[in-house]
Amino acid sequence: MENKQYAKCGMRCDLCLIYRPNVEANDRREEICLVYKKMEPGYNPDPKIIICDGCSSEKENSVILDPSCRARKCVIAHGYAHCGYCEKYPCSIFPAEPTSDELKQIIDVEKRWTWEDEKMLEAYNCKKNMDEFRKSKID
Repeated sequence: MENKQYAKCGMRCDLCLIYRPNVEANDRREEICLVYKKMEPGYNPDPKIIICDGCSSEKENSVILDPSCRARKCVIAHGYAHCGYCEKYPCSIFPAEPTSDELKQIIDVEKRWTWEDEKMLEAYNCKKNMDEFRKSKID
C-alpha cells in the first residue's frame, strides 16, 4: 500500500528529494539542486543545507521550503489538510504547472532541462496529484 504524503498545495512530500525522511534514506539533494538551477535561473540552492520537513509538519522548529506559500496559507485558513479537499479547487492561487505542450517546448525545443530532470520533479505535479486524489475520493 502506497503511503502518499501531500503538502498543503498538493505536492507529494513522499516523492520530494529534499523531504527530510527521503534525504535521510537516500540523499539526492545534489541532483535535484542541479535541476532547480535549470528551472529557475538565479536560484542557487545549497545541496548541503536545503531540506524540508513538509508544510504539514507539526514538529517544533520544522523547516519549510516556502513558508510564504499562498496555497498553504489558504488551506490552513480554511482548515483543510490540502487543496484536494477544497470545493473551489483548482482556484487562482493554486500552483501553475506547465502543460504538456509547454513541457515539450521547454525540454525538446529550448533544452532548459531534460525528460530525466522532469521525472525528478514528479513530486511537484500538484494538479496531477490533486486530480488523482479527488478521483480516488469519488471512486
